[in-house]
Amino acid sequence: MKRVRPGDWIAAVLIFTLATGIWAAGRSQSSGSLTALVRQDGQVVRTIALTGLSEPITFTLDGAYTNTIRAENGRICVESATCPGQDCVHTGWLTRAGQSAVCLENRVSITLEGAATLDAIAR
Repeated sequence: MKRVRPGDWIAAVLIFTLATGIWAAGRSQSSGSLTALVRQDGQVVRTIALTGLSEPITFTLDGAYTNTIRAENGRICVESATCPGQDCVHTGWLTRAGQSAVCLENRVSITLEGAATLDAIAR
């Protein structure tokens, strides 16, 4: 059985501190203004400023199927759909610039635009 040395404790504390710092930095990044572009058949049918949205917005898009879209402060999702695949619903909440949800069956897409945050930097 090996003994725990003082250096092992120091390494564990440093790793924990570094992990906590990375987690806190990720949580504190704000995405700035966030806007959702809702398209159907390639045409923008609705633009919603999600940042600072005071009350939830719910609306439906009809076509071959029906999509119910819900927007709240800082997030948007396809709440329900009558399409067979349901991939758009399973995408869940979109909260960051660059994310998107697509309903191929009803030709609907939601794309978030705004100040992008970096996930990683590679060299």
